[in-house]
Order: sequence, then C-alpha cells, then structure tokens
Amino acid sequence: MKILFTLNIPDHLKKLQEEQFPEDTFYYETNGHFASLQKVDIIVTYGSNLTEEVVEQATNLKFIMVFSAGVDSLPRKIIQEKNIKVANVRGIHAIPMGEYALSFMLAHVKKASFFNEMQKNKRWESEEPIMELAGKTLAVAGTGAIGSKVAEFAQAFDMNLIGVNTTGHAVKPFNETYAITELEKVAPLADFFVSVLPQTDQTTNLYQLSFFKQMKNNAVFINIGRGNAVALDVLETTAKEKLISHFYLDVLPEEPLPKENYLWQASNITITPHVSGHSDKYLERSFDIWLENIIRFKENTKLRNEIDLDKGY
Repeated sequence: MKILFTLNIPDHLKKLQEEQFPEDTFYYETNGHFASLQKVDIIVTYGSNLTEEVVEQATNLKFIMVFSAGVDSLPRKIIQEKNIKVANVRGIHAIPMGEYALSFMLAHVKKASFFNEMQKNKRWESEEPIMELAGKTLAVAGTGAIGSKVAEFAQAFDMNLIGVNTTGHAVKPFNETYAITELEKVAPLADFFVSVLPQTDQTTNLYQLSFFKQMKNNAVFINIGRGNAVALDVLETTAKEKLISHFYLDVLPEEPLPKENYLWQASNITITPHVSGHSDKYLERSFDIWLENIIRFKENTKLRNEIDLDKGY
C-alpha cells in the first residue's frame, strides 16, 4: 500500500512503521503540496488540511486516518460518495483533557488567579476564603472516554458525579445519569459543569441562556468539547449578567476568537486556545491506534474507532 502523512511525525515513529510494514511505501508531505495524491491508498492527517479538492484528486484513496477526535472539518459528502473509510484516535485525549478540567476546578476553589494577582501586587491576603472540591457536585455532559476520565479524576476528590448522555443510561463512575433532553434539570444541581460533547447538529447551540439561568450563581462551566455548543451571544450575556461564577473555555464557536470580542476582557471568563487535549504523549498514543488499523485495514476487518460519518463520530 501507499500511505501519505500530511502531518509531522518524529523519525523514531517513521522507523517504527517502516520496519513493521516494509512492504508498504510511506510518503511524508507536510507542506500542503501533496505530490503523491494520485498514488495513495491511505492518508494520515489531523483533518483540517483535507479539502474536497484533495480527496477528489486522491483517486485511489480508500482510508483516512485522522489523528484527532473530531472529524467535523472533513469534507464528509465526497468521502461518503467515494465510500472511503475513516477512523480517528478517539480515547487518547482522556488523560490530558481530564487533567485540564481538574486543574481549573482546583485552581478555582483554591483561588489560584487571585493569589497570583496578590503576589504581583505584593499583598498578603491570608483571609481570602478558600473552598474544597470534596462534596461539590460535578456534572459532565458526554460520558464517553473523556467524560468518564474527568469523573474518575473527580472521584478521587470525593465529588458527587452526575453524567449526561444521549439516553440517560448508567455509566461508571457516575452516581447518577440524565438524558441530554433533561439538561435543565441538571443545571441547578451542578457546582461544576463540564461539557465534552462532539460537534453535531444536535449539539449546536445546545446550551441556551435558559440553561445558564437555571445554574447556581456560584457555579462554573467548563467547555472542552466543541465550541458550537454555546453561541457567542449566550456566552457574552451570561458573563455580563454574572449568571454563573466563571467560564473556562478551551473551545469557542469561532476560533481563533477575534481580538475585538468582548469575551477576551471578561473577568469571569478564562480562555485557552483549544489545547486541553495536547500532550507530550499524543503521537505515541495515536500510533498505537494507527498501527493496529493498518493491520485491520489489510485484513478487511472493522477499524478501531471507525467513524459513522452520518452521525459525525
């Protein structure tokens, strides 16, 4: 087979796959000019550089391996028309994204940003009230690998765990679960609400202003799923009216967020540039799935993390 990588990978991983599959030819073209397109059977990509034109030109393409969890940037229509298989690296983000969510939850109750500011101003504010995570209620929308890992980490801090998924079916380690149609029942229960939902038609603008009005005034909302779930105007209104205590947003409806947008300056919003899934182990974990999928593809068996493009995951 002929396999094109459109992303940079280190030499030791190139060597690993070339030694394991010496009968295959690997192309590494990361500059956006894919000279081998008409030859390749498989493309390995992060997804964003795979346009409709690229897929059209890859006349022998049979399989796209996406080294990310989201596939919303793919030109799905032409991929489906050409009956091309797609798989992703879903599951490898659980640890870094779980750590991300817990790091901000801990920073929030321990007033990390406040004390950082006091240090800059050389002020000794020892009477600032500090809270614990223990006993607080965490609600997680999306109870797959990432959401369950967030809950698992939170369990170590003795938090009460509520899961939200499509049907409300039970998932460990959540103490109770609700269907996504019951979001506004969950809203007033949560001290911390973490959204890990994928981008689909159903999740677009899912969290309406009414949802945030139902939340506790001292609650925290963390979004590490996809930015389409909350519209910019809803975020702005909620922040301006101080309906909740704080937003921690790793994803936004528009990325990068325009510099003139109000959200940058809101004192009750913390923004990070879509980095919650980043890790020094990212590529190694991706390769565990990828190398298994080469074998599965050759054996014509179901791929690990094979995507249903109609559903988007």
